[in-house]
This record gives sequence, C-alpha cells and structure tokens, in this order.
Amino acid sequence: MPVSPASSLGQRHRATRRTGAFAVAVMAVATWVVTSCGGGSSSSTAVQRPYTDARLEIISPTPNEVTGPNVPIQFAVQGATVSPPDKLKLVANEGHIHVSVDGKLVVMSYGLSTEVTGLSPGPHALQAEFVANDHLPFADRVLAAVIFTVR
Repeated sequence: MPVSPASSLGQRHRATRRTGAFAVAVMAVATWVVTSCGGGSSSSTAVQRPYTDARLEIISPTPNEVTGPNVPIQFAVQGATVSPPDKLKLVANEGHIHVSVDGKLVVMSYGLSTEVTGLSPGPHALQAEFVANDHLPFADRVLAAVIFTVR
C-alpha cells in the first residue's frame, strides 16, 4: 500500500521529535554527571572550589617574540606557592601551572620554568593557568597568555 506524502511527513516529524528528545535527555544526563562529580566525594552536594590570591605572569616568551622550535618558558607567581606533584590536599594558595599551546595542554609545571619543544613554524598562542593541587581551576581562575612566533 503506498504511503501518502502527508503520512510520510508525519512519520519523519515524529522521528525528528524522538531524536530531539533523546538528544535533550542525553545532554541533561551529561550535565548532571559533570556537575555532580565532586572529586570522588560520596556527598550529593557540589564541592565549592577554593579561591586564591595568586597572580600569574608569563615572563618568557614575551609578546610577539620570535623563537626557535624549542621554547623555554618562565613564570612569575605572586600570592601563592607552586606545589610539587605529590601535594594533593586542596589549599587556597597552592597549586601548579597547566601550560597550553594553541589550545592544547602540553605540560604541567611544578616550578617557575619549563620548556615546550618541537613547535612548528608560525604564530602560537601560549596560555598558562595556575590550578589547584587537584588539577582543577580555582573559583577565580588565574590565567596568563602570550602570542609568539616560531621561525
């Protein structure tokens, strides 16, 4: 028996609604999972992120600097302590530095210097974030960024 165009349209509309409803349900569950995970706590309350007095500065490379493919990075941190990797307790003014190049995390620095190697020629965006000992951002995110070029 042939299906009328109106009937076919109705079937597609219902399928689209089911797909859309499914997508909304998946997003709701994903949001709940992300917001409910509080660092392994069995409590149902959200974990409050600590605040920090930290200030982070990228000393090198400097803005618009032209470098080679191996780039030494120097930081300055005021108002906080850069912790070693074995320090796991959440403390307001302790943490380490996540270093990203062009939006990709490339190294975690547990000191005031590190190096990124093997960068391709061209402009690059370097971002550093002072994060808590549990690798998550502080409630008041501490970021620094610079754009430089590899020759």
